[in-house]
Amino acid sequence: MNSVEELCTLIGSRITWGRGEDAGSLDADTPLLEMGLLDSLAIMEIVAALHKEAGISLPDTEIVAANFRTPRALWDAIENLSGEVRA
Repeated sequence: MNSVEELCTLIGSRITWGRGEDAGSLDADTPLLEMGLLDSLAIMEIVAALHKEAGISLPDTEIVAANFRTPRALWDAIENLSGEVRA
């Protein structure tokens, strides 16, 4: 996973889209929770996909609403984890 755009693609593939909505409308600042695009199952699917497809393991302490408000918020959380690993 090299960019927030790749993360948007991953998230978009795990969301159940309503009529007239599609994954192409998802960008880094899409308010995922506010728009009702994520529920607890979708969040866990995203967490599992991050681990399986990108080798990114989110600790339980990072699986909080604030980190799933937007794709950018989740990307920031992932980058912060990467920084901790490098330190």
